Amino acid sequence: MIYIPFDENTRGIGGPSTFMINLKEHLLEIDYPFIDDSGNYKNADSIFFPISFSGKILDFFKKKNLPVIQRLDGVYYPSKHGLKYIYLNREIKKDYLEYSDFIIFQSRYSRTECFTMLGEIDKSKYKIIYNGTDKAVFYPADKKFDRNKIIFTATGSFRNRDMIEPVVWALDLLVERYNIEFRVIGPILSKEVKKYTNRPYIRCLGGMNKKEISRQLQETDILIHCQLNPACPNSVIEAVSCGVPVVGFDTGAMKEILYFCPELLAYVSEDVFQKYIDFKYKGLLEKIILCIENYQEFKIRFLESSYLYDFKKTYKEYIEVFEMLRARNDKMVK
Repeated sequence: MIYIPFDENTRGIGGPSTFMINLKEHLLEIDYPFIDDSGNYKNADSIFFPISFSGKILDFFKKKNLPVIQRLDGVYYPSKHGLKYIYLNREIKKDYLEYSDFIIFQSRYSRTECFTMLGEIDKSKYKIIYNGTDKAVFYPADKKFDRNKIIFTATGSFRNRDMIEPVVWALDLLVERYNIEFRVIGPILSKEVKKYTNRPYIRCLGGMNKKEISRQLQETDILIHCQLNPACPNSVIEAVSCGVPVVGFDTGAMKEILYFCPELLAYVSEDVFQKYIDFKYKGLLEKIILCIENYQEFKIRFLESSYLYDFKKTYKEYIEVFEMLRARNDKMVK
């Protein structure tokens, strides 16, 4: 039975927390056996955790030669975190190189980030598994596009100015040409972000559950996702599932996820770890206008791609990794 420290990893805000909450719901729904924080990890035959975890507990599994499975999205890097990046990556790197028998990356970009910063590992020791959504919750609606009132939306946990500043600067210019509304869904976690939300066309709707987010997306014409070097953003995955065109920057895994519609991503740079200074809001504005002027073409592409990123496939692949590692370990023991 696998040990998964859910409580330890569902208290935060953001992608890893959302993933762990959804994973637990799914495992309970399909009655998959696991031990969580309420049980004794010493009764488990393997462990799965996101990012990094307690060295004491990982020591237990390592000394008994039991499989250790780590899920990684991104890492800390100097252009964003300064010299602190070495300290911030310390525990992640230790788990990655010393403890983990297998790594799950969220995207090819996530793998590239980790290989660049933490070191490369053999292809037999990792798998790329994209995030997914609950298709019973996130699905397209019959929304008609009306240029007389264009609804933009952004979802997420708004921690840094790269997630809002270029969007607002672009929409400040767009509002001169169109009647628009920009809905910001999710917690605003810094004063630096908050100061950009006082425009009359902006509605801050706060945190919502996934059904509420889906309803908002079904009323949305265009999702604008602005985030520096995202590994596999849930906001984009959810919009795709609802058939909502996504405009953003060509950063992180964005082009990888939106491979069917890369034209709506503004160029940034060729760097692995891109810098916020290269987020040009006028480039973003050009992509927003491109989407508006060719809306039906892009809408069809997103509707045709809405079947992608099904969480049932995502979690099936995770379970296959769990079972593979345990079977491999049982064979070695015998």
